Amino acid sequence: MRRFFISSQAITQDRARLGGEEFHHLRHVLRLGRGARIALYDERGATYHGEILRIAPTYAEVGITKHQSAAPPPLHLTLAQGALKGRKMDLVIEKATELGVHTIVPFVSAFTVARIPDGKRAERTARWQHIARAAAKQSGGAPPEIHPPQSFPDLLRSVPTPSGKLIFSERERTLHLREFAEHATQFDSLYILIGPEGGFAPEEIAQAQAAGFVSVSLGASVLRAETASITAVALCQFLWRDIRSPLP
Repeated sequence: MRRFFISSQAITQDRARLGGEEFHHLRHVLRLGRGARIALYDERGATYHGEILRIAPTYAEVGITKHQSAAPPPLHLTLAQGALKGRKMDLVIEKATELGVHTIVPFVSAFTVARIPDGKRAERTARWQHIARAAAKQSGGAPPEIHPPQSFPDLLRSVPTPSGKLIFSERERTLHLREFAEHATQFDSLYILIGPEGGFAPEEIAQAQAAGFVSVSLGASVLRAETASITAVALCQFLWRDIRSPLP
């Protein structure tokens, strides 16, 4: 069954109105018409099964026959990602979405190469949201909330206090993620920091630690930034996929 993203505001009781790019894809690419059965999902991860009742010039009216609310995620995972160049950032957004990240917060730090002009931040965020929705459509999950790019100091000030906090650094020589997981206390959410292509400056690691972050390593190999991000997200989901019983 074909899946389409829809805003929850476009759904009223047993009716939904699908417009915009998703309607264009439904009508002009897939050429679906009245009577076709489709699935819709919204920004909260809820899924709706239904049937196309009417095709208008700019939208499709869908009759909802089944609704399933999203189950609470076993791990509320936030990825704070140093902005990467071009397709590298697109790749991280796509794969983090497939892996079930709840929130993505891009940031600009001392060694960031991909500087984003203030006038382009809204446009870039919209592009990332589009990529995330496409990835969620393929994976069957909910698209993550993606924040506009912000500075590293602003990022540290915005981190929720109750979260578990990790900063992944190639400079870390003492504590591996696996060792941290063996002794970590349970928490309701996890907030992880991954640097840009140039990594973190020493003073940024110190600032993060002062804000409650624990510096951990992914191993002896120096990974590309996009590889480190995908690896860190996958390992955190594996280690804490059930917050009631973290795996060793």
